Amino acid sequence: MMRIVAIFFFFIIAVIALFFSLLNFQTVEISLYFTSIEMPLAVALTIELFAGIFIGFIAAFIHIMRLKSQFRSLNRQISANKNSD
Repeated sequence: MMRIVAIFFFFIIAVIALFFSLLNFQTVEISLYFTSIEMPLAVALTIELFAGIFIGFIAAFIHIMRLKSQFRSLNRQISANKNSD
């Protein structure tokens, strides 16, 4: 049942993305420091979306690694306290 819901959700997102792409197909100029790039608005927004998702995953990964390190440290402290008692 979950696979059907996931497939349906993916299909709905794909249809919305298709309509969004068709409605926002005008060309925009993106000015960088050294050059400028012209591309369709939908492509530019999609690139920005995936860049944001990537940055979010990196931030979450760093946070999770810090929490795991803290967990290991606290486990060592607990086991040291149990052994000393």
